[in-house]
Amino acid sequence: MPLQEYGQTLPLLLATVLLVAGIGLPRLRSRQPLWLRATGRIVIFVLLTMLVQRILGSPLRPRFGVINPAERLWEQLIEMGWWMLGARGAVALVRLFVVLENKPQETQIVSDLLAGAIYVATLLAIVNFAFAVPIGGLLATSGVIAIVLGLALQNTLSDVFSGIAVGLERPYRAGDLIWVEGAIEGHVVHVTWRATHIQTGHNNIAIIPNSVIAKARIVNRSLPSTVRGDAIEVTLDARARPEHCVDTLTAATLACRLPLPTTTIQCTKLQGDGNVYAINFTVPSSGVLGAARTELYTQVHRHLRHAGIALAVSGVAVLPPITPPTPRDLLAQSDLFSVIDPVQRDLLAAHFTDIAVQAGETLIRKGETPQALFVIASGTAEITADGPEGPHVVYRMSPGEVLGAIALITGSDFGVTATALTPLRAFRLDIAAITAAIKTSPDLEGALEALAERDQSALRHDAAVNADLTIERPEMFLTRLRSFLRVLRD
Repeated sequence: MPLQEYGQTLPLLLATVLLVAGIGLPRLRSRQPLWLRATGRIVIFVLLTMLVQRILGSPLRPRFGVINPAERLWEQLIEMGWWMLGARGAVALVRLFVVLENKPQETQIVSDLLAGAIYVATLLAIVNFAFAVPIGGLLATSGVIAIVLGLALQNTLSDVFSGIAVGLERPYRAGDLIWVEGAIEGHVVHVTWRATHIQTGHNNIAIIPNSVIAKARIVNRSLPSTVRGDAIEVTLDARARPEHCVDTLTAATLACRLPLPTTTIQCTKLQGDGNVYAINFTVPSSGVLGAARTELYTQVHRHLRHAGIALAVSGVAVLPPITPPTPRDLLAQSDLFSVIDPVQRDLLAAHFTDIAVQAGETLIRKGETPQALFVIASGTAEITADGPEGPHVVYRMSPGEVLGAIALITGSDFGVTATALTPLRAFRLDIAAITAAIKTSPDLEGALEALAERDQSALRHDAAVNADLTIERPEMFLTRLRSFLRVLRD
């Protein structure tokens, strides 16, 4: 049968097949990339446009058949399908350029609104072009309805459009740690049309309307990196020299075990009842910020006390002086020597000598034979040990800690090197002084033996600077201690 005898039937059938393909195939290929699905829709839409022009002339000025009502309805359905397929192609392009796959969910709000606007415009076009119904009255009626709905849903619409602004600007995304004005801080969990969901540090979910968050001040802790900066302020005795205060605070920051990559100390205010000092520091992530602040406050308190610097009291210009701990006080507070009888401990403390060490100088060196032990009075010392990749830091000593006692008592060579990070003051007790103290009071020998019965954690605290020494067996340590005391007697 010649093709001409089919009339409009064959083009209508082909157009119907293309409509089915345009609507159904993208669903079957939903796992394909978005750009591939969009390209397929556009190709089908172009082919359908060519057939619609063959059947109806211009899709914008369609000429429907008037003889056969069934054929006219078919043509109207093809016209309606052409508009719908065009709308789907436009939505695919919008999603392709506005929100690519694997992008944050916030941008989905923008693409959904644009898609909704496209479908509404398409519906009006279908009513006007496919069914020849004037839309002027419909638009006027819908405008009145829109005004009524807008007034009724004012707050909800404000949240929606604020969500659009957030989606366009992208000040944060799911997973970011943000601070929102109003003391709300946490990780962004979800962003919806109406609100942003934030998981706080107390493991609660704070739901903030988008209209509120769009007007609030926001700090994104995750951008440009996870490194977090913070600052603490301390107010110190106005009579203390600022340079001495800055040196002491510097030693406190260097003594922290948690890494503080960047630290600056500034005197920000001078006043009669105390001078204000700001310690600015950074930490690798917000997760360790609380621990870093706690350790920093602890070290600041410790170093100020050993330096004889008092914390200021508001409204009090003259504070009672603080006396730095003496060797007797340091031994009494020491985890290692506190077990010794106070009388014998004071006798031992009387033989300490006061020394000053400049920054960069060494107190002990790896491989050397111990000749003395040290008690840190002020400043910070860094303990380094050799490893497969070279020297590495194993510990940082603060005022009040004992250095080298275990190695001296057991006669083991130093396994590490101790270097002054800051100008450092220490009390030194050498072998000759211990011998003189034992000769003065033989009971001191028995007091020193009590060290071997100490809790292993107290011994290991000093052994951390003697990496080659094992003190897991107390009886072995006691034997070495007695050998040391025997050598002193002889």
